[in-house]
Amino acid sequence: MSKQRSLLQSFGAVMVLDEECRHIQAVSNNLTQLLGMAEPAHQPLTLGSVLGKRLSRRLSKELQGQQRLAGPLAFSRGAIRFQLHAYRTESSVIVEIEPLNPLGKRRLLGTVNERLMRLAEATQQEELLDYLVTAVQQLTGHDRVSVCHFDTDWHGLIVAEARGGHLPALLGQRFPASDFPLTLRRAYESHPVRLIEDTDAPSEPLVPKGTGANLRHCFLRAPAPARQRYLRRLGVRGALSMAMQGDAGLWGLLFCHSATPHPVAPPVRDAVRTLVQMATQRLLLLRARQEARYLQRVQDSLVLSANARLEPQSPQEIIHQQAETWCSLFRAHGVALWLKGSVHASGTTPDSPTISQFVKRLEKAHQHSGPWCTRGIAAEPLTSSLCMPEQCGILAVPLPMSPAQRGWLIFFRPEQVETLYWAMQPTSVPQPQPAIMMAPSAAWREEVVGKSEAWQRVERLAAKDLGEDLTLAISAYEISTLNMHLERERKALADANQRLEQLAHFDPLTQVWNRYRIEQAIDAELVAAKRYGATFALLLFDVDRFKQINDTHGHHIGDDVLVSLARLVEESLRGCDHLGRWGGEEFVVLATHSDMEAAVGLAERLRGLVATLQVEGVDQPITISIGVAVWQPGDSCKTLMARADAAMYQAKHSGRNRVEVAEERALNPEEQVPL
Repeated sequence: MSKQRSLLQSFGAVMVLDEECRHIQAVSNNLTQLLGMAEPAHQPLTLGSVLGKRLSRRLSKELQGQQRLAGPLAFSRGAIRFQLHAYRTESSVIVEIEPLNPLGKRRLLGTVNERLMRLAEATQQEELLDYLVTAVQQLTGHDRVSVCHFDTDWHGLIVAEARGGHLPALLGQRFPASDFPLTLRRAYESHPVRLIEDTDAPSEPLVPKGTGANLRHCFLRAPAPARQRYLRRLGVRGALSMAMQGDAGLWGLLFCHSATPHPVAPPVRDAVRTLVQMATQRLLLLRARQEARYLQRVQDSLVLSANARLEPQSPQEIIHQQAETWCSLFRAHGVALWLKGSVHASGTTPDSPTISQFVKRLEKAHQHSGPWCTRGIAAEPLTSSLCMPEQCGILAVPLPMSPAQRGWLIFFRPEQVETLYWAMQPTSVPQPQPAIMMAPSAAWREEVVGKSEAWQRVERLAAKDLGEDLTLAISAYEISTLNMHLERERKALADANQRLEQLAHFDPLTQVWNRYRIEQAIDAELVAAKRYGATFALLLFDVDRFKQINDTHGHHIGDDVLVSLARLVEESLRGCDHLGRWGGEEFVVLATHSDMEAAVGLAERLRGLVATLQVEGVDQPITISIGVAVWQPGDSCKTLMARADAAMYQAKHSGRNRVEVAEERALNPEEQVPL
């Protein structure tokens, strides 16, 4: 164990016990002083003399068979109350003790509840984070409270800030990824709260020395020298930081900084952590809603409309009619469709030979079904030698026209010169002064050139959905053209019709019904329900944490998960039920002749069945969240799916791997069924 790991902050004390919690092996040097105990003459400290026999027995009992105490224990020595945490590490038990400053607990609880309600009512990310930092600053009294959000390269951007002291503003400034190394990020994922009362306070050692206890996870551990130097460069002596965990890892950090030593009582830390957790969950929900609205806008622009099915359009007509809408949705200044060696383009795009050369390279380098993108053409090996002077970003979506041939839908973005303001200029030399913070106007300024706006995850998902629909529209047009030459092209027409049947009705990856085909079946079931009153249900589900599977194992493994799941579910359905892929990792089951009880039973059976699914190369459990909606008089396909979708999102936000039933739709008087 390193020397630094055995040093502790002086605002609390530590005891190292044996595995049975009977004997004290070591204590921090300040234990007796913190507890107001007289120094023992010659005999060693005992657990009973420190905690009392009653609390000692309770500690030993509650830790039996447990890794840590379920919650803190409180005890008094004289007029002072203390809080005790305990956990096991290797062959020892670590006990952390802090004084409990007198606080108005009821007032604190009421304050926290009121602020939790305010956070729950926020409808915009900026509003949410601004209120969070203001609430935390008022609770803790720190000079500056900031929220730092990580980008895909782990650079930190200060997106919200509240100030009540003399530290300078950091809002809008960035911190380099080197300030947040992987070891630090992993530490925050397992221990989300870190308090440093005073970077300049002397550290307390364990006595006797050489005990060998592992204090790596100790809340009271002293900051490493590198962290002390870093905070001094920021002009900070007191710091409280908390992790903000997203769906796929660390979303950001909340920093509380003070220019002077700054204690934070345990109840206040707990209150701040509650606020941070609530704000993070609300933030993720707002982001999910925003992405859902964007995906809906893209779906509304899809070309396979009712008119397009009746009168298929040529690729040139599709590009001409949809290019402006697509460029607006994907923040592009040009779009091109490469199809069988021909290029159909609109807006600002490279010339046709350059696009064809790019597609040729892409076909060799990019084999899976997901999009390919870059925001820096000049730095990308695939495109650096191509002549694209007016483009900096590319998003290319493969179109599976047939098993042997793909088309490509390609979006182009121009260069976006970006000015970044860094809170401090990176340096490897320790600063001679403890506080070197630049004013916002003097922050280190960097101009980033040669890059476009980044392609967001939701944009890549939407582009893939658009590509699938465009594939169907192009296939429909090809079949329509062949039908005009029916007598002369009978064999070609038969082959093409077979291909259209597959493309128009079946998902190319999972081979279950696609969205168009399952919608047809739902419409037919709606007609039967209205005419004969035959009830039916929709089960909408998707794979939990599917993005994590793709990011960890690759898209080809993600595709394997979808294929295996679809095969397992389809084989378990009745002959009168139908499975369709709704889009991405979402699937829908049409359960005919099913009331609520039967539909929920089917959903629970499918959920349990999927939980047993094992896919080679995936070591995490595969689960699904299911929303169930039963047909009501007056329902349309859209309203029925909307209720199932809302129930599915409720299942996700209630913990995933569960079934939720959609709320009943209020009926209009004319929709009431007569008794």
